[in-house]
Amino acid sequence: MVDLVLFNFNDISVMFYGVLSLVLAILVCRRPAGRIKKHFKIFLSLFFFLGTLNAIDTILYWSVNINTKISALSPNFFFLGGFVFFLQGPLLYGFTKAAIYRHYEINKKYFWHLLPAFLCPLYMYMIYFRFDANYKLQYVHDWSLVIANPYFEVLIWSQRIAVFCYSVICTNILYQYTRHLKNIKFQLNNIDIHWLNVLIIGFLWINLWVVVELFISKFTAFNVGSIMGIMESYFRCIYVCALVIYLLHHSRGFAEIQLEHTFSETPVLEEGDSQQQIIEKLQAYMDLNKPYLELHLNVERLAGMLDVTPKVLSSAINMQLKMNFFEVTSFYRIEESKRQLADVNLRELSINDVMKNCGFNSKSVFNQAFKKSTGVTPSYYRQQHLG
Repeated sequence: MVDLVLFNFNDISVMFYGVLSLVLAILVCRRPAGRIKKHFKIFLSLFFFLGTLNAIDTILYWSVNINTKISALSPNFFFLGGFVFFLQGPLLYGFTKAAIYRHYEINKKYFWHLLPAFLCPLYMYMIYFRFDANYKLQYVHDWSLVIANPYFEVLIWSQRIAVFCYSVICTNILYQYTRHLKNIKFQLNNIDIHWLNVLIIGFLWINLWVVVELFISKFTAFNVGSIMGIMESYFRCIYVCALVIYLLHHSRGFAEIQLEHTFSETPVLEEGDSQQQIIEKLQAYMDLNKPYLELHLNVERLAGMLDVTPKVLSSAINMQLKMNFFEVTSFYRIEESKRQLADVNLRELSINDVMKNCGFNSKSVFNQAFKKSTGVTPSYYRQQHLG
């Protein structure tokens, strides 16, 4: 008969959170390369891995039997994960910016975000690790001593407030992004940001709960710290479960936001700016990315790709090129179709396939536009160039 229960239900929820966080870290790290640069994906992977470290730190301290066994070995195994709170926020912030802003890069200013995480071990050495084992064991076995120590209290409040502030900042970035999509008339249901909502808003909710718990425990007579702490463990477990379920339910997993749907941190051109500058930007983008090959390209979508409003783009096209949006896209599509029809390597491609490849979805419109541009039909043009 087993007389010793190693883990209680709360311990199991914390362990489950730690294991699933590690699974998410591995899955994110193994995702193939896409629009988001690899180092930002590593940021998200590390964000989840820090959740695993946080779970280990929690189990070591709060699981009575584990605490007893580990403290008998050495009290230096405790309070090692204090830096986690200072690092999770900057990592999530960096990934969120990279996911939503197309040109976001790490600069020198970003490393200031990491400074508290680097200073935390030094601070812990000064208030805990430099003392003898007997002194440390007091704090290992009695949480009331920890929260009564002003130096530990400063650390705890700094950790929780810091990670909460970052979760608010990331939520605000996400809010500004969704409002941006609505302003330029993109359909949110066609853009996969649901998992990003779960990731960021779920993290905000957990940290809001923690901050509320701190304030209630510190400034009220309600003794709810233990209950709210247990609920925090359950919320963290539910949080990572929701992300894992999302991964299992959606074949695309944590799908990246497409380039044209992202923000640009460069200033958006408005009515007062040079229309010639807008046209140069349009021509460069057309030549490089060939958005005109999309069957359902419209002025709103193209304006979003160029970070201008549809009104500004239409006005620049009308005034500078003396054309409308459809005439511009038709011009580029006809030029592409001429190239494909004259390409000996594409000889076996049917006229109909060339038409679709170049963004046309109507044969009559294609033939009419092609003949207007070249004076001949597509089939005659191919015959002229391929014999």
